[in-house]
Amino acid sequence: MKRAIVILLVVVGVVAVGIRVLGASKANNVPGAVTHRGQEVIGFEARTPRSLRCIHFLTAPPVLDGDLSDWPAWDSIDVNRATAFSFSGLVGSTLDLSATVRSGWVADTLYFAIQVSDDVIVTDSADVWRDDGVEIGLDGLRDGQAWGGDDHQYTLVADGRVTDRGVVVTDVLAAAGRFPGGYTIEVGIPISKLIPGAPISGTVMAFTVGVHDDDDGGNWDAYLIWEGTSTSSSPALFGSLVFSERPEDRIAVLEAKVTQLEAKVQELLTVLSQFEKLTPP
Repeated sequence: MKRAIVILLVVVGVVAVGIRVLGASKANNVPGAVTHRGQEVIGFEARTPRSLRCIHFLTAPPVLDGDLSDWPAWDSIDVNRATAFSFSGLVGSTLDLSATVRSGWVADTLYFAIQVSDDVIVTDSADVWRDDGVEIGLDGLRDGQAWGGDDHQYTLVADGRVTDRGVVVTDVLAAAGRFPGGYTIEVGIPISKLIPGAPISGTVMAFTVGVHDDDDGGNWDAYLIWEGTSTSSSPALFGSLVFSERPEDRIAVLEAKVTQLEAKVQELLTVLSQFEKLTPP
């Protein structure tokens, strides 16, 4: 009887210690290892998945030429060593590897503008994921499934190459540019590849972005993922892309329409004034 009691007390003690250890791991954001293409990716316990607002282009969409100056200043996310949900390799500083991502939409196209800080740009590999570039993971229906028709992993290399899950695509328009200390990427993705119909303000897709760094040729040297541990699978761990309209943009569009209407009214008044000057027969 005494032996049974002792065994029971030992078991209870082990369970208590285990609960405390697990609780401490979660509280301290302890990393865990995930394998990605043969390399270890270090991930952290998830907090609340983050989101990026995708703003409606109510006037004109951007020209995809690698120049981001025609993008209005609005919501963006920063992807760097401090903000990445998971990472692998050595990132010396934000100048070594970091990115700022913005997004916008029109009825038939989803756009991204990405500015990458990278002090050494290498694009020497046939495998696009080995070079300097950006990966965009999308789960259009936000169903948590990774391999449906609405699920895509777009790889955008610093030299302008574009693939979807490693396969070259021609219906996704992209352009890359360079600046001292990094590169830019603009991309337009057909909405029809993500959801049926057109999005509206309030539409939400699952989304994440990853950034590769290759400093010396061959395989990549560092890899950051904004939300989740992969851009090609586990979309349940992705963040959110929230389709939105800015009130100030809507007001600007309405003001432009009022100005056009006033001009038409003025034209009509001018024509009517000419009729008033006519002498009756």
